Amino acid sequence: MKTFDRVEKAFYTSIILSGIILAIGIVFLQTRLLQVQSEMAKVNQEISQKQVEINDAKQAANELLRSARLMEIAEKAGLSFNNDNIGVAE
Repeated sequence: MKTFDRVEKAFYTSIILSGIILAIGIVFLQTRLLQVQSEMAKVNQEISQKQVEINDAKQAANELLRSARLMEIAEKAGLSFNNDNIGVAE
């Protein structure tokens, strides 16, 4: 059986250490990638929720601006409804 000299031992030890460090690095990067993907999913969910809230608010604003609704409010307040006095704000 052949024995290894110092140079061979150092070479093989460096290969083994490099493999271990590489494996640890890969595990770390995959873990970090999963964390980032999880955070992205949360942000996308929040964006979707805010978009739904915006759409609901637009729907409510449109509902309040309908002519029939405005006439109803004017009549309840004892006012007359005049379309010429209505302006659209954007």
